[in-house]
Amino acid sequence: MHVINKITMKQLCLIATILMISTASFGQSIGDSVVFYVDNRAEINIAVSNYINLKSSNDVVAALGDFKRAVAQIEDQLSPASAELIRYSIDGSVTVEPGNQKVTYLRKDGDFTNTGVRDRGIIIGKDFKIFITTSDIANITDLSLSECLEKITTMLPEKSRWSKSLYYECIDGAVMKLEEKNNELDVLELTLGAGAGLVKNTWVPDISFGVGIGLNKKGVARFPYISSNMLFDFDLEGSTNTNTFLNIGYGWDINKQPNKKEILGIELGYLVSQQGDLFGENTFKLGANWSPVKGVFVSPHLYVTDNFDMVFPGIRVGFGF
Repeated sequence: MHVINKITMKQLCLIATILMISTASFGQSIGDSVVFYVDNRAEINIAVSNYINLKSSNDVVAALGDFKRAVAQIEDQLSPASAELIRYSIDGSVTVEPGNQKVTYLRKDGDFTNTGVRDRGIIIGKDFKIFITTSDIANITDLSLSECLEKITTMLPEKSRWSKSLYYECIDGAVMKLEEKNNELDVLELTLGAGAGLVKNTWVPDISFGVGIGLNKKGVARFPYISSNMLFDFDLEGSTNTNTFLNIGYGWDINKQPNKKEILGIELGYLVSQQGDLFGENTFKLGANWSPVKGVFVSPHLYVTDNFDMVFPGIRVGFGF
């Protein structure tokens, strides 16, 4: 324990910086996808955070129409014999580059048929991405992409707790649902925040940071995490004492509504850096961590300090992102 207590603020800040950089680099969030096949000639894959937004917004439909018009304008510069990748941004920019030159063969009646190389189109919007795969992207100009999607949006199911992948087929304007899959959502999250805790009838401000993993299994979200709180205590001489807790916790999403999380968890902390008289030796913290809405945290807990000789309650209210 004595080795741990010698951790300096500089070392703690370095650890926090490493955690923030690694989390920012590797954090991921899996949303919904709507995939549809048009006249057996093109696959359209729409990646969006919530597929219900397709019902209330015309942005994706408009983007497909804009992409078709852009392809028509550069059609004479495209080659049907080579694979090409077209990137289109909703601000109007278009780039064309060599694609994956692999040739795909399909077996039919015992024979393999050459289906040609694959062209791809990528449409990048503010809240969505669209991936188009076809044998010759110049020929999508005569496909009813927007019309098919408009019909699909009327068939979208009610949103559940799961992230979903939905598959449809559009043949001669007639839409049929093919498949619906639930996605398990695993998210690596960074939390930064500030708050204040009641310690021995005194409100003590603090800053916090944490790293957690959101795990979704059978529609129930779970969040194991590691966090740290730095409490700032001001003594009578005006100097600042900093007490730093390192915590481990585990939370559950107890809200049954798909678009609203309410996290309730348990947490165990240990005072790894102590200054002043607010806490004694070998101080532990045991309590609950409740987040009724995203970014708001309420944490009632018990402090066990002075080598287990003293126990007193506390509560923290924090805000983060």
